[in-house]
Amino acid sequence: MKRRSLILLLASVSLISGVIAAHDEAPITDQASAYTQYFHSRYDIVLADAVDETQFSDVAVSLTEAAEIPADLELEDFTNLEAVIKTVYYVNLDELALTYPEAKIEAALADVEGLPADLPTNQQQIVATAIDAGLISADFASTYDLSAAVSADSAYYLLGQALELTGQYKHYIGSVSDADIFNKLVYTWESFDQVFAPDLQQPANQLIRDGIITGYNLKRTSLNAGFDPELSLVYGHADIDHARQLLTLLRSEGLDAKVQLEPKTSAFLYLAEWGEPGTSPEFQVELLDDGNYIAYAKEYDLALEFETQEARDQFDAVINTYAKKDSDDEPGLIFGAWRQPLYSALVEVPDYVEVKNNVVYIGDFYLQSFSLNENSETIVENFTKNYEDGDVQVWNLWVNQAFHRYLLGEPL
Repeated sequence: MKRRSLILLLASVSLISGVIAAHDEAPITDQASAYTQYFHSRYDIVLADAVDETQFSDVAVSLTEAAEIPADLELEDFTNLEAVIKTVYYVNLDELALTYPEAKIEAALADVEGLPADLPTNQQQIVATAIDAGLISADFASTYDLSAAVSADSAYYLLGQALELTGQYKHYIGSVSDADIFNKLVYTWESFDQVFAPDLQQPANQLIRDGIITGYNLKRTSLNAGFDPELSLVYGHADIDHARQLLTLLRSEGLDAKVQLEPKTSAFLYLAEWGEPGTSPEFQVELLDDGNYIAYAKEYDLALEFETQEARDQFDAVINTYAKKDSDDEPGLIFGAWRQPLYSALVEVPDYVEVKNNVVYIGDFYLQSFSLNENSETIVENFTKNYEDGDVQVWNLWVNQAFHRYLLGEPL
């Protein structure tokens, strides 16, 4: 997502939240509905029932690396045909379109109905490219008349497809129910090292020394799942065997979800009284003048998008029963259970507690430090002072009860 331009766009659109019920290969109308709810809940974008060219272009340009559109493609009225043509440029497939010879055009457009008989060759090339790229299917014209004005449904569909084609829709390695999910999970874990970004970490390390924050997570923006906030949770841990058992646990409880493994480095104050820390490629430390350490641990956020909100809300009970440790020798728990499991949502969830996520973006990375609501203002002030070139934001976050206890100072 082009975060800065999207922030500007959101000032001019309505706000709403929604629920997604999508399938990867759904009919056009179902997929349009899925994209609609995704734009509502993920981006807070709500289009008018009849979409004009300005609104469509503003949203498209904010989401894509849009190419300049030739003047001869500006049609008299803003129709679905023009929206399709412009979207090919928004997703940077325009050079490909110009390579299409007549035979390839005819093959791609053979089953398309509703195209004007006098459609210029260059526009035929663009529509053919849209079909071959999967931007639209051959029956798009029958579902959304190409000569008709652009409706909200057709606009959401094209904009959603633009996200897909530019790699900005949901990112996930598979689903809990997939036969190969464990192979993908472990491969993904082993494919990344710790995340380091000195420009972000050095000021934050000083804030740890000063007692302003107790720690932070460092992540890459490009590897975030981008799931629907209404259906999603993010679960943090450090051991991949724990994740394997957790996904199997969800299967056994009849809970399916899309899965994304988001790499992160977790930095925190490691006290000298805990003993001399062992180090490894996945756990490193920096000695401080007072004898304490800043520890850097390779960890992950397991992002999960459930099929329903009800399924999402069942997750808490499953974790509390099988993945939350209350004593060191407690039986009947999955491997690597913590005393204070850490998971959160971007929307209000029953029995979760509202806290703050204090975030600063620089380049392709962001640093986040969770806090109680009453401590957020001080953290934001220090972030703003120490990151003059950063984009400082505060998110409302809803966390499970154990996460809240961790923020109150109880150990993992």
